[in-house]
Amino acid sequence: MTVRADGLQSPRRHTNRIYTLFEYNYIIFPLTLILTFYCLRKVIDTTGYYVEISEDGWTRSATIHAILTGIFLLLQLPPYANTMGLCLPMRPLQYAKQPKRCRLGTLRVCLVTKGTNGQTALNSARCWDLLSQRDHPSVRFHVLVDGERGEVFHQQLPSYVTVDQVPVDIPVKRAKYKARALEHFRLKYKFSKEDWVLHLDEESEVDDRTIRTVLDFIERGTEDFGMGTIIYNSTNHWKNVFLSTAEVVRMAEDYGRFQLPLRAFQRPLMGWVHGSWILINGHVENTIGWDTDNVCEDYWLGYHAAAKGFKFGWLHALIREQPPCTLADLWRQRRRWPLTGLFGMGAVVPLWYRDWLLWNDATSLHVLLSACVLQDLSLTDQSVVSIVYHAVISVALWPAVHLVQIAALISVIVNPSQGYVVIKKK
Repeated sequence: MTVRADGLQSPRRHTNRIYTLFEYNYIIFPLTLILTFYCLRKVIDTTGYYVEISEDGWTRSATIHAILTGIFLLLQLPPYANTMGLCLPMRPLQYAKQPKRCRLGTLRVCLVTKGTNGQTALNSARCWDLLSQRDHPSVRFHVLVDGERGEVFHQQLPSYVTVDQVPVDIPVKRAKYKARALEHFRLKYKFSKEDWVLHLDEESEVDDRTIRTVLDFIERGTEDFGMGTIIYNSTNHWKNVFLSTAEVVRMAEDYGRFQLPLRAFQRPLMGWVHGSWILINGHVENTIGWDTDNVCEDYWLGYHAAAKGFKFGWLHALIREQPPCTLADLWRQRRRWPLTGLFGMGAVVPLWYRDWLLWNDATSLHVLLSACVLQDLSLTDQSVVSIVYHAVISVALWPAVHLVQIAALISVIVNPSQGYVVIKKK
């Protein structure tokens, strides 16, 4: 962040040029996918590394490998989901081009924090100073403090920001941690069908494009629940190559796990929604509420909202967050996330089957590279050399990141997490 002459902080490195790529993604990314497959095939043909080609058709090893590959491919739900999410038309301006059809009561931008990472939350809230919608008559800004540092935020934030301190006694039956704070917020402001809440984490940085897209979604769309793209470069971008690679993998998986179901079916896959950068209509929150003892309160609400028939939509605007600062924080965070993967070495297979295996790897490699490049292109200070270097590092560390995430999954099955862990932020 830099400081302007008027004393306000401005996101010095951020640019919106990647929206141009989103506008033409259905042309750009299929072409780059084909190029990735072609280059990978040339490398394999030249080096002979990968699998042994059989001239006699199917072999026993090829049959076993095909069965295992098919099982893991089907577990992706659906196969090639990340590639489809990246290549199907995104239409980032679809809501802006529609006529206004709904009235907005109040949009409450709600940043939730325990106060542990107080400076991080303050930095995120100060981004609101630069918004052209700051004085919009229907937009309200809130910092919801689930801790004892509410007075600190009162003193350091401007008057247009309402600091809501979560009281000790709240009429809830099961809710704990963040769910308890969100249930207090819902009960306090008594949402109507015309009210909306934009939920943010303490490190979530928004800009004009974000809020403008939110307003278009509310006033020009028909959905009840929105979710958007998160990139992880607000701080510490590539300061730690392993942690940054992990966030590239995370962003790549978003195209299939989160974007594709919402864009294709207007509902999440098995309730998967982000914990931040979600926009929820007041009627949805009132119907379901946050009174749950599930520590994944975002998943819980998304699952029940879909089960009750509420419609979901994708917001093509960026919110910037930061990756975990340490490997220990990464481990604690990933212990909740499942993952599948398979490498195809050591089999004797027909040529066409080898090419299909290459295609599978090319799609995964392409999504990873695309996510890495897109994240860098959202910043103004990344040179071509830096972008290429980050792409190479992401590919090199990709297998190691997968192993860590698989280990985290196994560990949480053997020893389930207890309580709610707050990841340290800077």
